[in-house]
Amino acid sequence: MSGLKTGLSITGLLVFGTTTSLFAKIVYELQGPDKDGHMQYFTKPWAMTTVMFLGMSFCLPWAYWEEYKHKKQAKEALQSANGDISDPLLYGESLTDETKETAIIRGNSAKDIFMLAIPTFFDLIATVLMNIGLLSVTASVYQMMRGAEMLFAALFAVSFLHRKLNRMHFLGILCCVIGITLVGTSSLLAGEGSSTHEVSPQKMILGMGLIIASQCVQAAQITFEDYFMADLHIEPLKIVGYEGIFGSITMICVLLPLVSLIKGHDGDGLHENSLDTLHMIFHSRPIAIVLLVDMVALLMYNFSGMCVTGALGAVFRTVLETTRTLFVWLVDLLLWYTPLGFGTLGESWSKYSYIQALGFAVLVCGTLVYSRGDEVQSKKEHLEYEAHAAEEGEAQPSMLMPGDTAPMPVAGSQSVAAARPTPVRGTPTSFKSTMNIHPLSASVTGGGLMGRSMARSISRSMSRDQQ
Repeated sequence: MSGLKTGLSITGLLVFGTTTSLFAKIVYELQGPDKDGHMQYFTKPWAMTTVMFLGMSFCLPWAYWEEYKHKKQAKEALQSANGDISDPLLYGESLTDETKETAIIRGNSAKDIFMLAIPTFFDLIATVLMNIGLLSVTASVYQMMRGAEMLFAALFAVSFLHRKLNRMHFLGILCCVIGITLVGTSSLLAGEGSSTHEVSPQKMILGMGLIIASQCVQAAQITFEDYFMADLHIEPLKIVGYEGIFGSITMICVLLPLVSLIKGHDGDGLHENSLDTLHMIFHSRPIAIVLLVDMVALLMYNFSGMCVTGALGAVFRTVLETTRTLFVWLVDLLLWYTPLGFGTLGESWSKYSYIQALGFAVLVCGTLVYSRGDEVQSKKEHLEYEAHAAEEGEAQPSMLMPGDTAPMPVAGSQSVAAARPTPVRGTPTSFKSTMNIHPLSASVTGGGLMGRSMARSISRSMSRDQQ
């Protein structure tokens, strides 16, 4: 990827990522007419979940277009080098393994594709919880609270995958807990959950609790993917697209009709009148524009994230995602103190914001320390595996990429008690965006940002030079 394209990808990740986070909250502050003609706030978390999945689904045609271009380029390259790709006699030793792998991009089986319905279920639950929680907190607090995923990812990896944590992992988790506590405390003391109406402390606590619970679900998704879907061979952008398709169908055909039947009041998170939602969208231009821009930004954010990860690696993307959280806060402040927010949008700076800033700094440190723990653990495992292979007389040149985990000894040989790094978003795990689910630990884009299989898919994409 050229320097210009890399720069554009980085810019796109920051701009579109910031846009999706801000617009997810801004749309709750906008008003539109319901079926009875009364002006109501667009507090529609279930509709926003549907919008998120629709935005993800647009990644699928883009993914197939990219695959078509790669196939065409690979075929032309082979024909140029060997005359005719269909002639097996012309596959000489001059063709590298990388070129041969690029030449044939395998299709995906129906079983692999439908396996994605399971992580989509996790994604859907987590996104609904986050959208409901976002009703009661500011965009910056929402973004920072999602750093809790690191804690749950580590907990599940140790409990179910029998991974081991080193001291840097524990230090990163401790920083995560302290940072989230500081951010949550500052939000309660400031008493600001919305720029247009008051939010009670009880609702703010509930909102933050739902966001933290959503990160528990996201961590469960990572654990499931890492255990059951490690050998799934689907390109990352396709994964985003297929999950978008499954999620959109589930929301439109099942959940939206269901929550319309539940008794309650719009804006509380349980009941949601979908007919009112459609009426407000079609009769309020600001709401329609925000939702449309949010879907487009979500598509571009996912694509930019794939490009950044492929060109510069997951660690660099983790840093960018942290920067995006800072941008969300800065732009929210800018909206409040300038005419850009029309006097109603954004969030203010209070004396308690210093506590939030401190909590954010601690969260950033925790993310970086935890990522460093992953690197240390990966190197340790690599050395232990090579030492074991040497003892068995099976030492081979290592083909591992930086950040990859070493293969485990085959059954029948003496096992090596080497733990694999515990995955969190922002390492080469999930790069989709679940309503831009790339928090401080970030990714996949999330939104999200799929276990080791995602790392392999990204490695293959990198070898083909994505853009």
